[in-house]
Amino acid sequence: MVDDFSNRHNSMKVRVLRVPPSRALEGIDLCPYQLREGSVYDLEPQVAKVLIVWKYAERVTLRRSRRKPKK
Repeated sequence: MVDDFSNRHNSMKVRVLRVPPSRALEGIDLCPYQLREGSVYDLEPQVAKVLIVWKYAERVTLRRSRRKPKK
């Protein structure tokens, strides 16, 4: 399940690797997000980037499946 905290078109999808031990990180209140380890969230870029820089999250990208052509 993806929790949506985005501003529609301006968001980043991240997977939480570990939950920050404090309620705030670099002045950003994390309480509204109720972050859970392993969950995927659509977050505002500012929040997502801070979590990524501090290694609490990683960006989720779409993976295209590569199928072998049928013979």
